[in-house]
Formats: sequence, structure tokens, C-alpha cells
Amino acid sequence: MAVNAHRAFENSGAESYRKNLNPADKEINELRDARDKVRLTLKTAFSEWEKRIDPAILFDNVAVASFAAGTPKPRLSPKFRGQGSYVYHTLNQPAHNPPQEMDFDDGMFLPSSFISQDGNIHPIVASDGYFKLVEDALVPLCRREGWTLNPGRVRPSCVRVSLNNGRSHLDIALYAIPDDEFEELIEKAAMSTNASFADSAEAGEFLFSSVYDTIPLDEIMLAHREDGWKISDPRELENWFVQAVKDHGEQVRRVSRYLKGWRDQTWFNCRLSSIALMACSVRYFEENGVKYPGRDDQCLSDFLEKLPFYLREEIRNPVVEGRLDEGWDDGDRPCRREFVLKAEQLRDDFKVALASRDADTATSRLRGIFGGHFPADVDLVDVEGGQSAAIVSSGVLGSLGASSDARSAVQIGGDDRYG
Repeated sequence: MAVNAHRAFENSGAESYRKNLNPADKEINELRDARDKVRLTLKTAFSEWEKRIDPAILFDNVAVASFAAGTPKPRLSPKFRGQGSYVYHTLNQPAHNPPQEMDFDDGMFLPSSFISQDGNIHPIVASDGYFKLVEDALVPLCRREGWTLNPGRVRPSCVRVSLNNGRSHLDIALYAIPDDEFEELIEKAAMSTNASFADSAEAGEFLFSSVYDTIPLDEIMLAHREDGWKISDPRELENWFVQAVKDHGEQVRRVSRYLKGWRDQTWFNCRLSSIALMACSVRYFEENGVKYPGRDDQCLSDFLEKLPFYLREEIRNPVVEGRLDEGWDDGDRPCRREFVLKAEQLRDDFKVALASRDADTATSRLRGIFGGHFPADVDLVDVEGGQSAAIVSSGVLGSLGASSDARSAVQIGGDDRYG
């Protein structure tokens, strides 16, 4: 005998693991409300930047010199677009709260003039000044709302606002785009939609969304606290994952979320990033296709046979040069070996759970793997007749089950990359 646990993972009814991983509507509304307050505060601050910050801090020296020579100072009007796991629809509830939190990402895009200096093209806005104006503007808002603006060293490529509800934070990435090309794109979009860019803030946001995908790939630059300006296109990762879902179906998204749920249950803090797990999931579907439509449990079991192998190898960034496993082999306590061992344990324990002889045992074992977000309703697990799995008859079921119960449920280490 064996079990069919698909409905426990993905169920059109009232409960499933996927549904239990979803943040509550109240939490999402709180995050959206906080994001909107941050956006409004930053729009106001940049519209009146001359009252708030010295041009010598906000702008490049070349731009400051041009202002002294009579060049008009620019009007700064940032635009915003969400990014990260909320946009990918892979945002999960934390398994251990605290210290884990939901990560809500937003992108701030500042149309700016670009200059060429020493062979490099970069915005006239200085990256350090960009961070300073944003953080100075957010201090009063955070004080008023009871939020915490985290020190800059915590996140070198964004500004983090902890909502102090103990469950979530906002990460705001700061980008610059060429203002001349942006204005041209906005005008074309306005003409095509019969809208005026000056109509209202809402019209401006709508028009920005309509031109976002047409901004050239190499003309979006990310402000970094240590490296200054870096070419970085947030659309590439989003487009890669959206295309993977189009190619392979929603199952690739669900498997990615199940993996993230397992990771968060297994470690309080972990360098095994969400993007690395998504890359492993997409690789599996690219290599194997969807062999188990309507059976997430079987699909996951087959994928877990491959996961230790994927984690042993280099995990390349799917859209830009670089790796997603950077630093896993450094230091006195390498992470890679631990990740592989935990993936092997996951593979074996999951196989044992699906080979259970009854729904109660299977449910208990699956909750042991995935934690309290996995549904306790045994009616969601169906017992199937037929040949017992080889793992049952071999006696491995008992030994693995016993060792699983004796293992620690949580290991601590690494960083805080959730999402």
C-alpha cells in the first residue's frame, strides 16, 4: 500500500499546504498600506529635495559644477513597481516567527540625467546621496508609525523598514533610469492611451507600468552602498520565472513554495536562498518536464531524488553572470555539505511518508517534515491499494522513521534571505 497526498499539498477545497503557506489577507493589506505610505513619503521628499538635502550630497560633482554655472536644477519624480516573491506569487508565511519575517520588495525608479565620466555612464544623482535622502525622509514616517528603519549596513543594496509587527519588513531597492528616454516613452504611452502624464499621480503610475518593459536592459542602474552604481535589471529574474511557469505550468511555482516551506521549517536562518531553490526547481522541470499532472506529491518525490545532486553542483544565476551558491564552501562551517545532507534526509523521509500504510501515519510524517503549515486533516491523504513500496518491504521504513524522530527539527546558521 501507499498514499496519495496530492490534496494535502494542493486542494481546491478549504485547506492545503499551499493555501496554509499563503499570508493572511490582513497581513498583505498591512504590507500594501505600509508600502503606499512609504511611496507617498518618498514622492513628496524628492519633489522638494532642495529643502531637504545639499546638492553637493545628492548629485555628482560634475552636476554640482553645472548648477553653479547656471544649469537648472532637475525636478525629481520617482516611480515605483513591486518586485520579488510577492510579484512571483511565491511569498510564504514564516515557519518560525521570530526570527523569520515576510519580505515585501518594492522598486523605486528615479528618472535622472546620465553622464559619461572616465568611460563610464552613470546617473548625475550620487548613490550615497540617493540613500541619504530616502532614509532621512523615512525617519519621521517610521517614528510616527512605530516602525524601525534598519541600519544601512544590514542591506547594502536596499533600504529596509521593519514594520515591528514581528512578521514582516519592506525592502526598497533604489534604481535610476535615463530621464530623457523615459520622458519620450511616457509621451508615446500617453498618446497611445489618450492619457496625459500630468493628469494625476495615478495616471503617472499607470503610464510608468506601461513603459516599464520597454526601458532598455542596460539603462536601469541600482544604487549600492559599497559599489556605487551597478547595471541591474530587476525584470530579468521576474521574466525568467514567469516564462518557466508558462512553459511548465503552475506546478513549478508550487514546488518552489514547498521547498521554501521546508527550508524555513528546517533552519531559523539559512544561506540557501529562495532564488537558489527556484533555480533548482526550474532546472528539474526543464530536464524532466511535467510527468505527474495532478500529483504534486509524486512530482515532489521525483524532484527530491535530484535535489542533493543539484546542491552539490554550482548553482548559476539564471539571468546574469554569477552564482547563487556564493560562499557556501567558505569558512570553518561550510554550508554546502549541510544543505546536501538535509536534502538527502528530506528525500528519504518524504519517500517513507508516501510509503505509509495509513493516512494517519503519512500525515504525521509529512507534518514532521514540513511543520505546522502542513494540514493535519487525514482525510486529505488517500490510501491506495496495490504493491507496497520497496522501501517498506526492505525494512528501511522503520529505521528511517526512527532516525527522523531523533533528528533535530531546526538548525541555526546563515543569513536572513527569505521571501
